[in-house]
Amino acid sequence: MKGRKRRLPPGPFPLPIIGNLHLLGELPHQALAALSLKFGPLMSLRLGSTLTLVVSSPDMAKDFLKTHDLLFASRPPSAAANYFWYNCTDIGFAPYGPYWRQVRKVCVLQMLSSRRLDYFRFIREEEVSAMIRSIANSDHPVNISKTVSTLLSDIMCRMAFGRKYSDQDSIGGKGINSMIKESFVVAGAFNFGDYIPYLAWMDLQGLNRRLKDIHTIQDDFLEKILDEHVAQNVPNVTRDLVDVLLAASADKEMEIQITRDNIKAILYDMLAAGTDTSSTSIEWAMSELLRNPPLLKKVQDELERVVGMGRMVRESDLPCLPYLQAVVKETLRLHPPSPLALPHLSVEACNVLGYEIPQNTRVLVNIWAIGRNPISWEVAERFAPERFMQGGSLDEKVHNCEWIPFGAGRRGCPGEQLGMLVVEFALAQLLHCFDWTLPDKMKGEELDMSERFGLTVRRAQDLSAVLTPRLTVVL
Repeated sequence: MKGRKRRLPPGPFPLPIIGNLHLLGELPHQALAALSLKFGPLMSLRLGSTLTLVVSSPDMAKDFLKTHDLLFASRPPSAAANYFWYNCTDIGFAPYGPYWRQVRKVCVLQMLSSRRLDYFRFIREEEVSAMIRSIANSDHPVNISKTVSTLLSDIMCRMAFGRKYSDQDSIGGKGINSMIKESFVVAGAFNFGDYIPYLAWMDLQGLNRRLKDIHTIQDDFLEKILDEHVAQNVPNVTRDLVDVLLAASADKEMEIQITRDNIKAILYDMLAAGTDTSSTSIEWAMSELLRNPPLLKKVQDELERVVGMGRMVRESDLPCLPYLQAVVKETLRLHPPSPLALPHLSVEACNVLGYEIPQNTRVLVNIWAIGRNPISWEVAERFAPERFMQGGSLDEKVHNCEWIPFGAGRRGCPGEQLGMLVVEFALAQLLHCFDWTLPDKMKGEELDMSERFGLTVRRAQDLSAVLTPRLTVVL
């Protein structure tokens, strides 16, 4: 059998050295979706010297993320994960194994469980109200992108670190939100050094230099947070995630010891992922509604009917707002925050769908393409929240991997419940408290919906809009 050519999924012919890296372009999720139309919903690429499978349909996603979940539960290393997440010791990038299970359990219990989410409700309500007050009297277009980024970082800092950190608290002259955004842009780039290791030292794209510069600022910021918590050491106070992780690192009975770098990796995971994904989703939801004023009015009519015009929205109102929830689900379908799921890695050689998959093969799941699959979704490119108003349809879509903005299987996002809560609540408050129009009498169809690729795909240009107060209680 020696020398026999392995049976792999079809794919484009690779060039010497770079393989198929040249085909990815500036928006890889869209380029890969276009290639899948030619080569099929499971195709193989050579990215440099690395064999990579690209999954672009619900059926294929179900095979890799559910049926054969355990075989593809690990993650490949990367320069960005080594810098920003301290040698891949966070939840998102850590290899599958005992360490990953341990830290994931700690974070879920301390921040992401239903009980902890209920406890932190007062933080979300206070910060969303503060956001509304900060823009209520604006006499010029509001930069929605910056407004919601600040909101999410304030919420995540209070939940994880015990207090807010403003841009004035940052190190190196870079604000917290700009640091997070830049780290996600650089981390999402296809770094040639990750795929052609012997060329890594040349840093042909300049990415490693940027990684180092951002990491220096990030590390100083996280060290400051840890030093503050160590210095306080106040007993009988409700502990935040930093306190829990510091206590775990001092516990010599732990199955796997947690180091200071491990703590920083986990904290940046919580802060960056919780801030960027949710703020991006709010951005896109507002963009789609501003392009479709009748749909925006439909959300406001539901809010007026359920909440009334005498008070602001409460988080407890959300279950009674099915159309608002449908808007969020439809936004996540068309604009998943992470259009390419974090890469999976085969832990051993295996046979899937008749193909022979070698050990250490990377698998990219194109969530963006799956959300626009014309077989799963009628008029797939159209923003139509009504498609989610049919009872039980979403559960079936999730089960069949037709709607997976948070991934699926054991490496699916553990923050899904928090993400949905924050996006629905912030969006409801913005739409209930204010009427919104585009600046300079711009028509909806004129709004630029261009994307900027990274670990999350944001709008290429910040979204700005003009508000008019609807509720007198806000003023």
